[in-house]
Order: sequence, then C-alpha cells, then structure tokens
Amino acid sequence: MVSFVYAGHKFAWATESRKTAQALFRCTELGNCAQNQTKVVIIPSDSFTGPVEGGDIGGEAIYAFSTLEALRNMGYSVFFAHNTEAATQLYHMFGALVKMVLIEGSQVKDCFESETYVRSPENPAGIPAWRIFSFFFWGFAAHPLGAKWTINPEDYTSDNTYVGYSIQKQCAKYPFVAHAQRSRKVYILAKFLKFFSPESCAWPPDFFDAAANTLGVSFTMGSFNLNSELSPEDLTRLASSIENVGLLGRDEFYGRLSNSVALVGLGDPRTSPTPYEALCFGVPFINPVVQWDPDHPTDRSKWYRLNEVSAPYVYHVFKSERDGFVNAIKDAIAHPIESYVLERMKISSVEYRLGQILEHDWRAEAVEVVKVKDRAHTEEWETCRRLISQASCDRIIL
Repeated sequence: MVSFVYAGHKFAWATESRKTAQALFRCTELGNCAQNQTKVVIIPSDSFTGPVEGGDIGGEAIYAFSTLEALRNMGYSVFFAHNTEAATQLYHMFGALVKMVLIEGSQVKDCFESETYVRSPENPAGIPAWRIFSFFFWGFAAHPLGAKWTINPEDYTSDNTYVGYSIQKQCAKYPFVAHAQRSRKVYILAKFLKFFSPESCAWPPDFFDAAANTLGVSFTMGSFNLNSELSPEDLTRLASSIENVGLLGRDEFYGRLSNSVALVGLGDPRTSPTPYEALCFGVPFINPVVQWDPDHPTDRSKWYRLNEVSAPYVYHVFKSERDGFVNAIKDAIAHPIESYVLERMKISSVEYRLGQILEHDWRAEAVEVVKVKDRAHTEEWETCRRLISQASCDRIIL
C-alpha cells in the first residue's frame, strides 16, 4: 500500500482512511454499498494507527489490532484520525452514519473538557457523549457516562463492556514447533524487571533454581529495567538459572516463546496476551494464583485470569508453593499440548460481541443515566466527577 509521506514519515492510516472514504462515497452514489459499509467508526488512537504503520505489537496494540480486524471483517467503514480535533471534523462529515468514536482511556479527560469535541449547550455540533467509547486495557470505568462505555479486552468482574480480542491471525504467521525439536527452556512472562520485586513476584529466586536442578530446564526472559524499584543488589539476587536476553523484537520474541516447553507467569502483569499466544503455540502456562478467598481457596471465581482453563493447558499454582511450582513445570513437560485457542478468543467470537455493541441502542442507555445526573450519589455520576470536572459533567447533553 502506498502511504502519504510528510516530513519523512509515512502515514498508512491516512491512505486507508482516504480509500475508505472513496469507497463509501462511490457505493453511496451507485446504491450498491455492502453490508455495514454505511456504518462509520472513527478512531483517533495511537493504539490503532501504530499497528497499521507496522509498529511493534504490545498488549494494547494486539487488542487494537484484533478490534480493527473484526471491524474490517464485518464491513464497517473505519476512519483513523491524527487527534481528537480531526475526529470531530470526521464526525461533522459523516454525522448520523457514525456508530462509534473510539478513544483511548488516556484521552477521556481532554476530550470531555474540550469546548469543541463533545456535544454541550455551548457546542451543539459536538459529538454526542453516548457515541464516544473508551478503549481501555484495564478493568475500571474510564468514561463519564459510566462503565458500560468502557470497552475491555478481558471480561473483568465489573460493569465494563467486554469485547475481547483474538491472537489467531498473529499466531498463524509463525510455524508450530514440534515438541521433540524444542529446547528444555521455560520462558518467563516478565517484560519489565520490576515484576521480580519481592512485593510483586509470586516465586522467590530459589524456586527457579530448584526447578532447573530437578528438571534439567533453564529459564529465559526478555526484560529491561524500566522505572524499576529493584536496587542493583536486588538484580544480582535473580536466580542463576535465568537468562535475560533483554528487550526483544516481535519475531525473536515469538520465536523464543514458540520454542519453549512452558511459560511461567510472575503475578504481574495481571493480564497479558502472552499466555494466550503461548497456548496457540502449544506452550502450557504456569499461572500464579496471587489472590483467593481464604475460606474457600479453591473457588476459582476469586482467582485472577484464565481461571476457567485447567491442565494440561494452564497449571494454577498458589504463590510461594515451591513444590507446586516445580511439579507444574514437570507436568507441563510430560504432557505436551497442541495449539489451543479459547472459544472466546476466536475472531468469530470477537466479531459477534463487537457487532452486538455497535448495534446496541446506546442513546437510550445514556438517557437513563442523564435522567438521574442531578442525584448526587449515583454510581455513573460519581464516575463522571472522578474523571472530569463537575462543570464538564453538567454540560453533557444528548
């Protein structure tokens, strides 16, 4: 695809938006638009434009890439914007055709406190708040109308809206490594060295050495020391069986992961695409259980992430249980798995959920919220005042 070039930078997303506009105008003129083609989604988000430009794929970008894939598969007309001002101009162009404006959680405050972005008594041509959704990786509300307008990659135990994501397309780019050809290496899920801090890490350093000595394995990770609270002395206490190869590019990371016999989590990050990618590559995941009901420790509903999946795919081990840690790795090696993708992680499932979100009557939902906005202690308006100023909350109109 030929991209616009400005000041030496390519903008493939601008080329995509131009082609989408041309196709939409032409099909409207000819009366032969495909299913959903006249339904517009506007995205002023770096999480989306980065993958379009071919940038590196981190967690948020993988989530965005999957959402974009689902939108394209369903035929929606997607327009990227360089910033929220450009998104407003696109909204003015397409008006009632716009089903959703998808912003970053970090953009919410600036957008809703802007005098030109969101519809208000002073700005009746602005984007209605109910058409704006917060694209957010974590599990708390990040939208002034409440949690329902916050779209998440995981089905967090909250009122946020779950769309999820798929790693199938990315996984399919890399060959499945036969188990007989894999080295006895265990990959550690630790992009940042700070995840090894005693407060965060589920496993003391000697656990890794115990597994290495007992099972004949070694551990690999691609970590770097960004804003780490670890002291130089702490870093020297990392297990001797761990090799840190530093920050990895996409291909090298997937190459090392797919050649591993297991993936070990540390407790942080709480959620990540990597365990799902590992399962797709046929790599079992050792999942640390770091929170539970003390009276009912086996109640999985109180565990965090992947609690619905069991061995031989996911081995759940309570933190600080040394024998459980070693035995889980032993069992993972003894029971190799084929490629495994959870049903909810398939692109067809993402398309179904995203389609339901896009076709929902969000204005009616917003009417119910705004009806009670003067009741000081409603959950939605407590959320609004937490995110933006009281005056900005009061200016929201539908």
